Amino acid sequence: MIGTLLGKSPDGTFVQGPIPGIGGPFHTAGEYFHAWALNTKFGMDPGRLEAACGPLTNEIIPSVDGFKAAIQGLAESFSIANNGPFPLCHGDFGHNNIVVNDQYQVLGVIDWETAFAAPWEVFAEFPLTLSMTPAKMDAPWNYDEQGNPKDEELLQQALDQRHYVEAVRKAEAAAGLRGNQLISRSLQDSRRQNLIAAMRLFNSGKPGWYGKLVDVFLESEKAK
Repeated sequence: MIGTLLGKSPDGTFVQGPIPGIGGPFHTAGEYFHAWALNTKFGMDPGRLEAACGPLTNEIIPSVDGFKAAIQGLAESFSIANNGPFPLCHGDFGHNNIVVNDQYQVLGVIDWETAFAAPWEVFAEFPLTLSMTPAKMDAPWNYDEQGNPKDEELLQQALDQRHYVEAVRKAEAAAGLRGNQLISRSLQDSRRQNLIAAMRLFNSGKPGWYGKLVDVFLESEKAK
């Protein structure tokens, strides 16, 4: 199921509990996304949001206000594995929680206190240190006509993401992993991963054009 890990029962199975702020445990990914839409709150109060939007208030605020309802509508079709399996998600996966030696070999990952079994898309999101604001919801003047970032730091982040996906793909191949439920495949599914990133940014109170990401997802679903 989807939920936090509370311990093990006498028969060796895991005991799961609710995810803070969302609830659960859940039997399907659809249940998780429904609960997220019902229980989450935008991480900035309305007054501050209006001030942050400035002259774009009439565009951004409706986009923010409609995002939870959009996720609610997409909940049942969102995940590639609605009925599982549900992998273990760290919950705070950044470089600060990865222990390496002087040769940059990974020795372990620490700080698992927020870990939970999650839908595949949540599990396969980029590490926090590589995560970017999806281009469609970001300020359009940050990108050129081809959709490439104008800022050198954003360009480097986009390049680092591609290198990360390739490293994951090679690790999967070396381990003999096959099938549709691979981290590399999920990371390359930009439509879903952008929505997952937007859900995290929504929680933190990031203003932006959330509705554009929803439109891209719906258009691609219609084209199938």
